[in-house]
Order: sequence, then C-alpha cells, then structure tokens
Amino acid sequence: MKNFRHKTVSGIAWNIVSQVGQQTLTFSIGVILAHLLSPSEFGLITMITVITGFAGIFAELGFSAALVQKRNIGKEHLSTVFWLNSGAGLLLMLIFMAGSPLIAGFYNEPQLVLLTVVISTNFLINSFGIVQKTLMTKSLDFRTLSIVEIVTVGISGIIAIIMAYNGFGVWSLAVQAVVISLTKVVSLWKLSKWRPRFEFHWWAIKNLIGFSSSFAGTKALNYWARNVDNLLVGRFVGMDALGAYSRAYSVMMFPLTSISRVISNVMFPSFSLIQEDKQRVKELYLKITRTIALITFPLIFGLFVTVKPFVMVVFGQKWIAMIPILQILCLLGIPQSIGTLNGNIYLSQGRADLQFKVSLFLKASVILGIVIGLHWGVIGVAIGYTIASIINFYPSISYAERLINMSFSELMRNLSGVFAFASMMAAAVWLLGVLLPDNWPHWAYLATQIPFGIVVYLISVHVFKLKAYVDIRKFLYEQWHVRFTKTVGGLTV
Repeated sequence: MKNFRHKTVSGIAWNIVSQVGQQTLTFSIGVILAHLLSPSEFGLITMITVITGFAGIFAELGFSAALVQKRNIGKEHLSTVFWLNSGAGLLLMLIFMAGSPLIAGFYNEPQLVLLTVVISTNFLINSFGIVQKTLMTKSLDFRTLSIVEIVTVGISGIIAIIMAYNGFGVWSLAVQAVVISLTKVVSLWKLSKWRPRFEFHWWAIKNLIGFSSSFAGTKALNYWARNVDNLLVGRFVGMDALGAYSRAYSVMMFPLTSISRVISNVMFPSFSLIQEDKQRVKELYLKITRTIALITFPLIFGLFVTVKPFVMVVFGQKWIAMIPILQILCLLGIPQSIGTLNGNIYLSQGRADLQFKVSLFLKASVILGIVIGLHWGVIGVAIGYTIASIINFYPSISYAERLINMSFSELMRNLSGVFAFASMMAAAVWLLGVLLPDNWPHWAYLATQIPFGIVVYLISVHVFKLKAYVDIRKFLYEQWHVRFTKTVGGLTV
C-alpha cells in the first residue's frame, strides 16, 4: 500500500515536472516562433500533422496501452510488439512518401509534397522507442521520461528558432518535428536497459489484440473528434485561418496538457494496479479531479476574461484573428480538463471495448457540430466544437463512472466549490478590466489583472478552506516535512 502510494505520488511529481517544464518550454518556444513566422506557415505544417498524427495511431496499434494494462507480460510480448510497430512505422512512412502529392492536392498547396516526405520519416523513427517508453510508464519511472521530454523539447526548439531567424520559414517547423522524434528515441535507447530480441510470436499478438484494437479504435475516434476541425478549416477556409485556429487551440490546451494529462498519464498505470478495488479507484478519482479543477479552472476562466491583452502582448498584432477563436474555445476547457481521466477508468477496468462504443457515438456528434459550424467559417467551427463537447460532457462522464459505482451528481458536488470560486475570481478580474483606463497599453492590463486574480483566488480558497486546496496544502506539507526530517537526520548522524 505504502509502496503503491509512494510510486503514484512520485510518478505524479515527476510527471508534473516533466509536463509543466515541457509545456512551458514548448509554449515559450512557440511564442518566439510565432513572432518569427506567419500564421500561414503554422497553418501549412498543421495541414500535414493533422493527417500524419492520425496515421501515427496505427503505427503504435494500441499495443503500448495493452502492455501497461496487462499485469503479466513476458519478453516475447515486448520483442513481438517492437518488431510489429517497427514494420507498421516503415509501411506508413513509405505510404505517405508515395501519397504526398495526394495530400498536397487535397489542400491545393504544392509545398506540402516535400514537407510530407520529410515529416513522414517520423513514423519509422518513433516506432523504435515505443516499447522503451511503455516499460518506463508501466514501472512509473516518470523521472527518466521527464528528463527525455525536456531535453527533447529544448534541443528541437533551439534548432527551430535558429532556422526561423535565418529565414527557413515553414522548414524550421518541419525540421523541429523530426528532431523531436530523433532526440527522444536516441535518449530512450540510451536510458533504457531493454533491447529487442530477434523473435516474433503470433500468440503474443493474439494475447494483446483484444485490448489494443479497442484502445486504438477509441484513440482514432478521439483524434478525429479533436482534429477534424483542423482538417476542414485547412481544406475549406485556408492556411491563414488554420494557423490562427490551431494556435488558439494550443493556447487553450496549455493548462490542460500541463496539469490534466500529466496526472492522467500516471493514473492509468496506478488505476490498473488497484483495478479490483473499485472504492479505492473512486476515492482516488474524486481526489484527483478536485486537484485538476483547482488549478485548471482559474487558468481557463482567467484567460477567458483577459484574452485580448494576452494575445496582443504574447503573440503580437499579426495574431489578432485568434482572439475571438480563443475566447470561444476557453469554454471548451472545462469539460476537456475533467474528461481526461475518463479513459483511465475504462482502461484500468479492462473495458476498452465499452470506451470505444461510447466514443463512437459521442465523437460522431462532435464531428457533426464542427461540420455544421463550418458554414460560418473558422468562428463557426469553434462554436460548433464547443457546443457539441459541452452537450457530450454528461454522457461521456456517466458511462465511465458506472464502472466504479459513482454517480454524476457526486462528481458535480466534488467540483462545485472550485467552479464557484474560479467564476467569482474571473468576474472580479473582468470588473477590474472595465474600471481601468481605456488608454492603458495591453501589457499594463495584464500586469494589473493577473496578480489581482491570483490574490483574489488564493485568499478565497484559503479563507473558505476549499477541500481541494486543503488536500494540496496537506500533501505539500507532508512532502516538505519528510524531506526536511531526512535532511536534518542526515546532518545529525
């Protein structure tokens, strides 16, 4: 029990270090590149990655999740999955190289031919590191993964910035994508002791295929539900609009990827270890969602009311088109941040099949909302995506919660306090913005509103002893006390 708790807490801590560090570094590099490149160049690279990203799901084939979920795996499973993934990666690379003119023709952008050829090499490169990363995830070795991720983002980002500064344009983004894959795989091989053996067993595939196929199917549905907007905007609106839209989406997702998904990455293997004790899974789920909400809700609400000065200060005048898009997508952040743990419930309970069936219906409605919204351009796409996702929030949560004997109302009560205080903070920040002089520069608005919002929120949750806040404060105190005691003990010996 103590070892499990220690591994989970340690995993979350290191994953937070990795994701916050990685996402902050990625965001900072993205801001620098946004000043050096145009929205159309970002749009051009997104046109490719939206298609290659989908194909990448089938390069992995869902076997990494199957290896994490399955308690007893042998060397035969690992080597078989490695060679299968490598073969799939090679095949996809060749298919995309040959089909690059078709992708360019679909978007009517000739530049995409050579760009697609270069980026498609990632299929083969990434396949060589899947098993190593899976083994580290299964053993909750997020410290090593943290080092790999941060080093990878840093090296690729520096190269991209140097290239963009020297006028390489969209190629700086293409090379960045390839360098990310190369650096990550080399690092994983350097830090992992596991090596594949020259063996392949069909029985090992059959042993994993039931779970992996359902997982891959669900992942494919989720991918298109989150990326069909990019595909349609790029095809029917243009690369300038796609650049603004994709950048707005990435900004909205920043707190989610930094906080929600980092915890989600740790929770799947942790939930799997206690999958038979539904009460423990439920208690852990409620505690984690409170923690996620405590951090992400104020960030999302705060961004919603300060979006104009934020975009103008951080990205500059040429990105002004992303302001209304980002404000609409902020409304999407609440269901997205809470929904990230749903998949872990399905997977830890071995119900990837149910997850696939639920996703099939829910994601179809999201895609429908996006298609309908397309009639009103990029703003319509953002509205359609947001409305459909909010409508789907209840069914997407409720099906997963039934597996651990929890009701939707329990979750809502669990989050109501955080939602209320984050809303009040946002209202106070908005009111302050209304009262400030109209002739102030944008940076002055941010410099005033952000500290004010932080102070209001922290005082509120502290005075009213919000449960999520008390949990985090208690956890931090315990960790500090343990480390301090060890340090003092070490000095006195």
